[in-house]
Amino acid sequence: MRLRKTFLWSMIVSLSLSAALGVIAILFERLWRVDFEVLVTSLLVGAFSMTCLVCAFVLEKRRARGLMWIGIGCSLAALSDWLVIVWTNPWRWGNGNWDELLIKAGTAFTTICLWSAHMGLMNLLQITGWKPKIVRTATLVLTAALGVTIIGVVWLEEFDEWSGRLIAVLSILGACGTVVTPILALIEFLARKGSSETIPAKVQLRLTCPRCLAQQKLRTGLAKCAKCGLRITIDIEEPRCTCGYLLYQLRGGTCPECGREVPQADRWAGAESTGLSRT
Repeated sequence: MRLRKTFLWSMIVSLSLSAALGVIAILFERLWRVDFEVLVTSLLVGAFSMTCLVCAFVLEKRRARGLMWIGIGCSLAALSDWLVIVWTNPWRWGNGNWDELLIKAGTAFTTICLWSAHMGLMNLLQITGWKPKIVRTATLVLTAALGVTIIGVVWLEEFDEWSGRLIAVLSILGACGTVVTPILALIEFLARKGSSETIPAKVQLRLTCPRCLAQQKLRTGLAKCAKCGLRITIDIEEPRCTCGYLLYQLRGGTCPECGREVPQADRWAGAESTGLSRT
């Protein structure tokens, strides 16, 4: 939680600084001079804080922990690399091709951290069907191939027509899979949420009238006491998690669907007499 808060606040501060500098540059162009380095630095910090925040969030969910640490490390490395380029202007260092090496390294680190964050978010999707799982796996493979292709083209400096077409095809397919996979997960979620309750809508409850103390059976919904005519409304709602998962006979204190902790009042206490009779 502390790690996520750190990246969140760094992102908020950097983006706020970028916005403030942008407003100053627009409104007070003659009075204030906003250095290019300061503006780009704040934008870079905000962008890579976002990737770190995503990886930290997935890390707290105990998903792909090794890859998420790699994503955080590559985010920090990419940020450092691009900041060196922005502030030191390596083109003035003379011979040695330091500018090319920094750009290549920054591109590689950026690609890896983006793919790590993307994979972490995809793994958070609650998917049980084999078809959505195939789509998600194919999407992750395509985006990984896209990242490897981009890094290879940059480092080998062999960008041609076919490599450009390959990058374009992988980008389109990866984007389609990234959009389709959450939609399939949402369809599964709505199907589970709309599942029928374990108790039918119309049941009879054995209860005692609070006014005349007459014991009787009444149906759910609008009813009235058979002896004194007291109007009674009976509603039954089975406990569900906030994600919609039905908690009937759930063993343990954690929702298997979303991982949230189930309130003590909604946990299954065992088979007990409920006083319900199905009709």
